[in-house]
Amino acid sequence: MNTLTEQLNTMYTTTWYLRRKGVVDQIFNATPFWYLLSKKGKRSTQTGGRAIEIPLQYAKNETVKFIGRGGTVTLEATDPLTVVHWNWKYLTGHIIRYFADFQMNRGQAQLIKKVNADIDNLQSSLIDKLETNLFSDGTGDANMAVDGLKNIVAILPTTGTVGNLDRATYTWWRNNYKSMSGEAASIYLRKRMNTMFNDCGKQGEGVTRFPDIVVTDQTVYEMYESECLEISRILIGDRKMADLGFGDLAFKGRPITWSPSCTAGSMYFLNTSVLEWVADPIENFTLGEWLPIVNQPRDVVAHTMTVGNLVAGNCKRLGVIHTIAE
Repeated sequence: MNTLTEQLNTMYTTTWYLRRKGVVDQIFNATPFWYLLSKKGKRSTQTGGRAIEIPLQYAKNETVKFIGRGGTVTLEATDPLTVVHWNWKYLTGHIIRYFADFQMNRGQAQLIKKVNADIDNLQSSLIDKLETNLFSDGTGDANMAVDGLKNIVAILPTTGTVGNLDRATYTWWRNNYKSMSGEAASIYLRKRMNTMFNDCGKQGEGVTRFPDIVVTDQTVYEMYESECLEISRILIGDRKMADLGFGDLAFKGRPITWSPSCTAGSMYFLNTSVLEWVADPIENFTLGEWLPIVNQPRDVVAHTMTVGNLVAGNCKRLGVIHTIAE
């Protein structure tokens, strides 16, 4: 006959894997950027490897040209780089099962409630961690965090290493950026937004070359919202995003939303066609074995593990306006 510990182990593990797809969906649907990335099918997998390899999305091949009858071409060397390498990042969280809690909640109904409450709490914490680090520069948790927008879409992209490429050397690997220091948002914000949108769309093809989501902080979002109200131009960029409570504003038909984690005074112009979340399918929100905690009799812990990173293939199609103020 199984012991209580074995039954609890099975209950937690079974419940986690029964709920796993829903948990992952909730994590990637809970905030605007991750929701849109998922909607566009930009969550992929790569099994193992020393790094995540992403093809570079070059804007054009300079050797393409018109020639006449018997015409010749000059052979030109092209940059040998074809892929960019992003480091794997390891996101973990855990559930601690205290013996005393279960000694007091031995009833089946109470145990099921406790199991789901613990999983709900872990789910919420994973959502918060991914959203917070989305707007970081990757230096969080002793430089172990995912590559965030502060790194991929930097306010000063002329230096620094992104995806193991040095931006001081590879100028084509720099994102677009504009400071609004000394410029009143009430006068210049929409002008700068127009320019940034078009600058990000100079490369690529068709409508996909332009940003498809704009993310900013609450203050800047409300500035834009007030201006839209004054000129009666509130447009719904994505009905599902509005239904999820992410707001109903749009800029050139693209959803514009805000995050409490976004750097104050910043506005990111993002293109999900060149951004992607890549995870190792073997360790993608998996729950490990229950392990005893040293010096804590009958208390055990199980760790979740997610191996992946936020990556980009063309930074020229991304941009940031910063130091926005009234």
